[in-house]
Amino acid sequence: MKIENILLSILTLVLSLIALGWLISPESSANSIDMILLEGKGRNTQIRDFTALFLGTSIMCLLSLITRQYQWVLSAGIIFSIMIVVSFISSFYHDSIISYQSLVAEIIFATIAISSALLLKFKN
Repeated sequence: MKIENILLSILTLVLSLIALGWLISPESSANSIDMILLEGKGRNTQIRDFTALFLGTSIMCLLSLITRQYQWVLSAGIIFSIMIVVSFISSFYHDSIISYQSLVAEIIFATIAISSALLLKFKN
């Protein structure tokens, strides 16, 4: 099995499980990253946005795995890269606390996604 297939399969599975966690047990998912599950419309937005983020990027990875088109997983990598940059911007400009656990996960996800995209692009 090619290394990009292994990386894409792992990333697809992990992101799918995180999305499923936000659907099935949002409070546990929020607690796992030291976040409070909000109330009312904030809760709906929080669950919706996190589920969409992880399910959407998981689908992008799966589409790359199936179609062998690097653009899908590169898009996921771009999303995680933006999350990394915005984490630092929000910390600097809005005095927010960086979750290093989430930051490390985002760096790993972005690295795997971009590496897989490059492997797909240059092997095809």
